Amino acid sequence: MAQATNGAVGTTATDISTADLALALFDVVRLSRRSRGSDAIEPAAVAVLSTVERLRPARPSDVAGELHLDLSTVSRHLTRLEDEGHLQRTEDPSDRRSCRVELSDGGRDALFAVLANRAATLDSALSSWNPQDRETLATLLRNLARDLEAAQ
Repeated sequence: MAQATNGAVGTTATDISTADLALALFDVVRLSRRSRGSDAIEPAAVAVLSTVERLRPARPSDVAGELHLDLSTVSRHLTRLEDEGHLQRTEDPSDRRSCRVELSDGGRDALFAVLANRAATLDSALSSWNPQDRETLATLLRNLARDLEAAQ
């Protein structure tokens, strides 16, 4: 079955809607970053801290795998975050040669402050949306995140 094209060689209507979605997601990410000016921690630290919080307690290799980064890169981030008081390391009970990391109280406070800042920005942007549309958006975004993870 043939698909309609927009005149571009090899570009189907399905490709265009997917490209439009990709551009819309790019815009959402770009615009949501405007609210980070008052964040106490940088975006890379937010990614590491939120991953550690979700996996807690986490092995550094698990954090690296989850973020699709090299272990040496994640280790540098973890060391810096530990030096700043955002993380604490504990011995891994199943492997004494390894460690686990988890957020300190200060790290949790810093992460949740960033999340509160993002939530306030979203709340302002979505203030005219009805609750059902907001829930639909949340559901669709969770589904997209899950499917993107599965597609990797």
